[in-house]
Amino acid sequence: MKKTVLLYNFEDNEKAAAKRALLPLHTAVKEVTDEEMYLPVGFLAGMIKDNDKRDFHAEKSGRLVVMGGFSGSDIDRLLAAMRKAGFGRDVLKAVITPTNAVWCGPELYSEIYKEHRQMGGK
Repeated sequence: MKKTVLLYNFEDNEKAAAKRALLPLHTAVKEVTDEEMYLPVGFLAGMIKDNDKRDFHAEKSGRLVVMGGFSGSDIDRLLAAMRKAGFGRDVLKAVITPTNAVWCGPELYSEIYKEHRQMGGK
């Protein structure tokens, strides 16, 4: 499976910085558009065929990086590259799993944000 990173709610300059940071990792980077926001993350990453939009009501969330097709060491390298590029803890990160592959970006963001807060994140 091809390593893919989905970027949600990044400004243009942040997208460019993220792409530069991830270039050495030979990772496909997809900027998720407003029109794609409610499509399943697994579909956008090319992992599942289900492209039904989710009926999830949320306002536009914060920045989110979603990783598909990554091993543990790949994730470590990606996180190090993101830190080196200046992305802090306010950027939430998630790995696509069989459970969350059918969730849309805002749905995944909401769940990850709750977990982040419970673990003492800001």
